[in-house]
Amino acid sequence: MNQNVTRRLANMRGAPRCGAMTRAGGQCQCPAVHGRTRCRIHGGLSPGAPRGTGNGNFKDGFWTAEATEERKWVKRALERYAKGTDQ
Repeated sequence: MNQNVTRRLANMRGAPRCGAMTRAGGQCQCPAVHGRTRCRIHGGLSPGAPRGTGNGNFKDGFWTAEATEERKWVKRALERYAKGTDQ
């Protein structure tokens, strides 16, 4: 059993560390969450903000992905039309 404990402790010591900076200016010494670069305290468990209506107060849909794509398309169409009339 003692060998099992020493092996597990060695694995823990060899784990990659969190890359967050502490208030003192050094790096966080906690082990990073598996597959991430931050520890559980500094956001390693967080998958990020939810998409869609789960995040924020959407009232008019101005900033949805579809609306921004439509505005980009209209802008490109106007630029093409303006180039065609000048020549």
